[in-house]
Amino acid sequence: MSFPLIDKVQFDTLDERLKVVMPVQRNWAYLGVYSVLLVSWIGVTVWMLALLFGTSVSELSTQFVIVWILILLIWAYIWYRLGRSVWRWWQYYAATREVLFIDKDVLIVRRPLSLLGVTDAYDMEHVSPFYYNEKHRSVAFDYGSRRSLFGNGIARQSAQRLIKYLNDRFFPHAGETDDY
Repeated sequence: MSFPLIDKVQFDTLDERLKVVMPVQRNWAYLGVYSVLLVSWIGVTVWMLALLFGTSVSELSTQFVIVWILILLIWAYIWYRLGRSVWRWWQYYAATREVLFIDKDVLIVRRPLSLLGVTDAYDMEHVSPFYYNEKHRSVAFDYGSRRSLFGNGIARQSAQRLIKYLNDRFFPHAGETDDY
């Protein structure tokens, strides 16, 4: 099957896996918010480490220092978990392209950011046929009860051609009805 000509979308085949590269339309407001959150998180982390070090070398009572360090370590764990979430969303909104890797077993949606980036993998057994989501103006599929979106950087006509190609290749019987 030859690849369709779709504006701003590149196709490639790696072994039996299809690779689709498409641009992402950046949401500058979210990128700005997550950038501020990330810088704040880094600043508070440095402050927390300085406070932890300062307390550990202070001349306060040993019991107070131990309790204070335990409180800071618990807070550091919670802070670390929050930072992971902020870091993931910052990478998601900072990426400029999306890469799909699709084969008969797995669908991988990757938003690369140099060596970093966000990667989600889906078992093709539970992926629904692709469709166009009007509300978000992007290509979508359902994974169980969860909706996943990609391809918001391409025009609607291009998205519909991409959907048709992907459904014809990976869900050839999606349009047929079963008569029992």
